[in-house]
Amino acid sequence: MKKLVLAASILAASAASAFAADMPARIAKAPVVPPVVTYDWSGIYVGGAVGGAWHDTAGNFFNVPPFLWGTGNSDTALIYGGFAGIQKQWGNFVLGIEGGFNALDNGFNTTSSAGLIGERCGIGAGFSCQSRINDIWYIGGRVGYAWNRFMVYGQGGYAQADIDTQILLNGTGFTSDHAGASHGGWYAGVGGEYAVLDNLIIGIDYKHYEFDSKQHNCNLALVTCTPGGVTFRNVDADVDAVMARLSYKFNPWPTGPVVARY
Repeated sequence: MKKLVLAASILAASAASAFAADMPARIAKAPVVPPVVTYDWSGIYVGGAVGGAWHDTAGNFFNVPPFLWGTGNSDTALIYGGFAGIQKQWGNFVLGIEGGFNALDNGFNTTSSAGLIGERCGIGAGFSCQSRINDIWYIGGRVGYAWNRFMVYGQGGYAQADIDTQILLNGTGFTSDHAGASHGGWYAGVGGEYAVLDNLIIGIDYKHYEFDSKQHNCNLALVTCTPGGVTFRNVDADVDAVMARLSYKFNPWPTGPVVARY
């Protein structure tokens, strides 16, 4: 009886071993890599900015065109203002539109004259050309590339500035021939932003503005205008501004997390 049980056990073990050898090997599955979920830059934002601006004006007296009109060479001013925009993210790319207003905290910039043809201010010896850029409006597009909470962008569009000019009698402080105009133009620049919180964004922004030439004509009915329109002038301007930004963003149409490739 013992020999029979032993023989049966050996036979069963042999059959199990043969069955196991015929089974296919188990294939180990690779772990599933989750998608990269990033910060979503889509939304509407509003904010404020402050920084420094460098600007100058140029042109000529159009009744005596050999003589030039101009002030400064990169005169500096404090610039500050507000902005608002809307943008949408697709993958790593962010497209948007932004508009804003900036004021320049500056007085009249002054360039004295020797009355020579070809010099920056050719009004005449003992006088100076003066100009002031009061404020700047702009609206345009932004194209950004985002890495999670950090984004760099390029920008450009339409800009407009209110510019005043006048003539100073050196040594007395007396001014005359005051005139002003709204100048259309364009801007282009670059910037970078970082989302400190989901709704709070800080950034740094650079814009270069070019404003078209406009005529600045003093009202000849005023006693402070030179008779005959001799001082009527063509004036254009350019401004470079670097500003720190702080903005609040909200997304009224959330569609879930953004999946981006890196």
